[in-house]
Amino acid sequence: MIYVLIAVALFAALTLALSRQNNSGESGDMTPQDIELATSRILSTAGQIESAVQQMTFSGGRIDDLDFTLPGQADFNTPPNYNKVFHPEGGGVTFPQLDSKAKAEISSDPPAGWYIGRFSNVEWSETPKEDIILTAHQISEDVCAYINEKLTGSTAIPALSVDLNRVLIDTAYHGVGQSELNTTTCADCDGYAALCVSNNDATAFGFYSLILSR
Repeated sequence: MIYVLIAVALFAALTLALSRQNNSGESGDMTPQDIELATSRILSTAGQIESAVQQMTFSGGRIDDLDFTLPGQADFNTPPNYNKVFHPEGGGVTFPQLDSKAKAEISSDPPAGWYIGRFSNVEWSETPKEDIILTAHQISEDVCAYINEKLTGSTAIPALSVDLNRVLIDTAYHGVGQSELNTTTCADCDGYAALCVSNNDATAFGFYSLILSR
């Protein structure tokens, strides 16, 4: 009986330890190494997609014809496919996944993740035409600050005057209206082709990259 009680006690202790470990892992806490790795991946992903999109235009593709249909979406495999950025017969880009530790989701409209599209004009781009914008949506504040330190030398995070999705994500993915990235929606973003910003309440954070300016 004593051995049985000892075994039960040990099992309970093990269960408690595992529960605490799992809860800690789900809290979103990131070590400095986690933050640095997530930042590096986000910036390198933006660089890779920018390079692929530019290569498509250098090879004769028209910016207005670039197609951002994702694997699994309707018409992904419907020809012609040569203008599809994420299709093997087009740009051949593998659509990225956002590191789970880097996510800090407060809303599912839309959920945390990567988004790209030609849906809005950035005021300080070359022309008033729609630019191609890539966004890492709803990332952690720590990662956001470290991204800006890498890009600007400062951990300061500019705040948009509206929600992130209104400015940085195509309305095809969310249920709110569209606003352009300009000095009205983000005065401190002026001139930056890539930056991490927050919503107006500083409760959600997102990184944008002007993949193709025109």
